[in-house]
Amino acid sequence: MKKIFLFLALVNILKLNAQSVDVGIGLGVSNYWGDLAPSVAFNETHAAGTLFGRLNFNNTWSLVGQLSSFNVSGNDKNFEFNKSRNLNFTSNIRELAGLVEYNFVPFGYGVLDYKVTGYIFGGFSYFQFNPQTTYNGETVTLRDVKTEGVGYNKYSFAIPFGVGVKWIFARNFSLEANYNIRKTYTDYIDDVSAQYLDYSAGSLRTQQIADRSYEIYGSNIFQKGTKRGSDNYNDWYMTFTASIAYRIPGRIKCPSFF
Repeated sequence: MKKIFLFLALVNILKLNAQSVDVGIGLGVSNYWGDLAPSVAFNETHAAGTLFGRLNFNNTWSLVGQLSSFNVSGNDKNFEFNKSRNLNFTSNIRELAGLVEYNFVPFGYGVLDYKVTGYIFGGFSYFQFNPQTTYNGETVTLRDVKTEGVGYNKYSFAIPFGVGVKWIFARNFSLEANYNIRKTYTDYIDDVSAQYLDYSAGSLRTQQIADRSYEIYGSNIFQKGTKRGSDNYNDWYMTFTASIAYRIPGRIKCPSFF
């Protein structure tokens, strides 16, 4: 509820200061790339939703505030060379982003404006993640288990960027679609980054969640110091979203011909 109030307050601020303001809602799909997905696994695609407000400085440049929520997941069973590791995760991501958009052509509701345009965007985002798995029928929060002995933060930053298209189809309404990629500053969205530890001093539950090779081989096959993941690259996630936007009516501005 607080996030919705924050979003509405942002829209009101933009309306007071902008030449024009759009508000919108979008639905789409999400996926991720990381230690449990060396390439995108399309069977790990999930639904995604977003709310946004857009301040249009002119018909070319805009500033966007965006609130998104979606899941990402990964499973070693999707890749033959990772099956022996046998790890998996699911995480909900909640993201607040600020974006700058650039339209390829002058776009808007004016007489001289184009009604269709492609655009590019980039910005900065702050997001929450919480990798979980299922163990003996129980949902386990992996951050609490400390599978690699690391107490990582469940909040992080990302650089979102991408491309899209907009189409004005009715008075004050437009349809939009975009592909948004996020380069994050954490390698723990999937709870996998570094090496296996010596789990003998911990509980059997911790040992079996951290090293799930026993489910295939009957015992844990990975020794202390064996690579569990790669900390050379941070995790990425991406969304493809289709949206509808509404232009909040303002003062009518006549076109300038000279």
